[in-house]
Amino acid sequence: MSTPAGLLLEDGRPTLREEGTDAPRSSLRVGVDVGGTFTKAVAVDAEAHRVRAHSVVPTTHSAGSGVTAGVADALRGLLQSLGDERGAVQYVAFSTTQAMNALLEGDVARVGVIGMGAGRELRAAGRRSRVGSVKLAAGRELHTEHELLDVTGGLSSDDARAALQRLAARGCQAIAISGAYSVDDPEAELEVAAIARELGLPACCGHELSGAYGLETRTVSAAINAAVLPVIETTAGVVEDALRLAGVAAPLLVLRGDGGAMSTESFRRRPSFTIGSGPAAGVAAALHQLEVSDAIVLECGGTSSNISVVRRGRPVLRSLRVMGRPTSIRSVDSWVVGAAGGSLARLGRRRLAEVGPRSAHIAGLPYACFAPPEQLLESELRLEAIAPRPGDPAEYACVVAGDRRFALTATCAANALGLIPEASHAHGEAALAAFALLGRRLRTTPEEAARALLDGAVEKIAEAALEARRFHEISPQAPLVALGGAADALAPAVAQRLGVELVRPEHPEVLSSIGAALSLVRAEVARTATAADGPAAKISAARQAERECVEAGASPATVATEAAYDPAEGIVRAVATGAVQLETGAAARHLVGEEERRRAAASALRLDAERLALAAGNDFYRVYRAGDGPEEAGAGKGWTGPVAVVDQMGGVPLAEEAKGLLVGEGEELLEQLAEAVEGASVNLGVATMLPRVSLICGPHITDLSDARRGSEILAAARRAISEHDGSAVALLAG
Repeated sequence: MSTPAGLLLEDGRPTLREEGTDAPRSSLRVGVDVGGTFTKAVAVDAEAHRVRAHSVVPTTHSAGSGVTAGVADALRGLLQSLGDERGAVQYVAFSTTQAMNALLEGDVARVGVIGMGAGRELRAAGRRSRVGSVKLAAGRELHTEHELLDVTGGLSSDDARAALQRLAARGCQAIAISGAYSVDDPEAELEVAAIARELGLPACCGHELSGAYGLETRTVSAAINAAVLPVIETTAGVVEDALRLAGVAAPLLVLRGDGGAMSTESFRRRPSFTIGSGPAAGVAAALHQLEVSDAIVLECGGTSSNISVVRRGRPVLRSLRVMGRPTSIRSVDSWVVGAAGGSLARLGRRRLAEVGPRSAHIAGLPYACFAPPEQLLESELRLEAIAPRPGDPAEYACVVAGDRRFALTATCAANALGLIPEASHAHGEAALAAFALLGRRLRTTPEEAARALLDGAVEKIAEAALEARRFHEISPQAPLVALGGAADALAPAVAQRLGVELVRPEHPEVLSSIGAALSLVRAEVARTATAADGPAAKISAARQAERECVEAGASPATVATEAAYDPAEGIVRAVATGAVQLETGAAARHLVGEEERRRAAASALRLDAERLALAAGNDFYRVYRAGDGPEEAGAGKGWTGPVAVVDQMGGVPLAEEAKGLLVGEGEELLEQLAEAVEGASVNLGVATMLPRVSLICGPHITDLSDARRGSEILAAARRAISEHDGSAVALLAG
């Protein structure tokens, strides 16, 4: 197992040097990550993967503009330290837990849901688009109001406007529009959204979040997305303003929870896609820098810890469920634990009742271990039990020195026990005097009191890590990768508790920001065009931008393009955004040849390369299947066995045990797919169990597993195939 390559910090300050020269490099990427306790900004060399500068500030939850104030502060500090090199910044990559935190804390807008249906579908559409209230945090709910529009014969804009005005009168601050079969015909949804925005209401459409059928899932997804639209609009604006005021013209990209990328315009429309982007950034950094196949990735912050799973060199993804209700939002599968470096101890009668979920940040207290030693003289201290927030029990331990309170945290405990190296971000004073007070309360020694606090946090995290390991059937020997500012305080004890090797990347406290900076890719194409050839020129420019984005290192499946024609300038401009494959070593990859692709497929399938045959290929992918050799290449509707899809960089976005592998063009493939889906479906009486179908078409891999009927699979496949020329591949799995 190797250590991270080339993240340098000289004389306590981040620096960047070319090999063999003292001159700094000129190509920089900036990553910004908003955590529960700290907001981090890092400038990284795009090619050498070395830190150039970084800035860490407290996350500003209590500021008038919320956490966005801290984002602006971190960016200003970072860009100021770069000086004239600000002009070398290629782009700013942003990852945030803001959407997830808004849901967890219930800090969401009241949402108006507009359902739409026609003819015989109207009644069912009304029932399936009625979301009601969605439980979020304890005592917090997402409240929705509902209106149903009859679009038989077409949408009435007057009816839509009246419905929106009624929702606004009932206190709705954002709108979710969800129509039956809108994935096939989204015009009505788009028109209602446009009217909502004219009325000053942020709005989103169900078809923008998922191209799959299933009105209930699309509606819940749209409601959750709409609930965070107002706060995200503020965030995007503040970050863009901070860059503008700093004189940086670099574009802003946003990391998605599934490791993909999105533009700021897409971020404004689909903020729910960033749920999980914080853990995704940390996992991305670990995969880019460490040679791990199976691993548990632990990111320890101040308030919470995230546990993610890497299996066969790739993170496990999932579809988000909110209180058991499925959505179309994909993210890195992570366990969020209410225990971290800043966790407070809740006092019982003669022991600690619990460690966390409340933290020093929530209570607004500084850590005792970071206080000047002269302020923590035992003779002048007293122990006090506080309520971190109104409504909390007054049972959380802190120490009082004069007129100041200090938190006793898990990080303080690790420092008191001498467990944190001096060079660590989490290193502070021993603060044993403070733990002497806690020890007297617990009738034990200061060291044993500190150990009890630390163990309370470690036990919570270790239990979640064990659950993740069991759930995803990861080897008990898989190492623990430690990220986050509190990693040195907690991760060694967690690894010991699990009985596994601990892997420490360099700069764990800012690694999520590094992961965001190294993960995202952008390509822009501009070309002259006339009004007559504008539509065709947009398609051509989009395809070129797509190819350039992939050639720059993006995984094809993550690439999204936006193209527009400016008649005033006579220019078509296309922008493609994407992300490096979330896979071990992907950030350092380059375009590879056929044999390297075959070896990558063999590694993913754990087979000998000689056993693989090339089944299909296009400009972006090669599809390999198990066979007797290259001469067996080809696929048919009856073929089953291991299949791997490999991109141009040798990344493996899909590896499955296939029940069927189909290759063809247009109607030919659709006919094969219809027959194969029917043959692989199982009638259970009350329902039919469909096969999982993935479609490889152009640069995109479309997951059709959300479909409820075989006809929905075929309709979605027809849409995807119509957007790209050439052959496509359909893979059926159990």
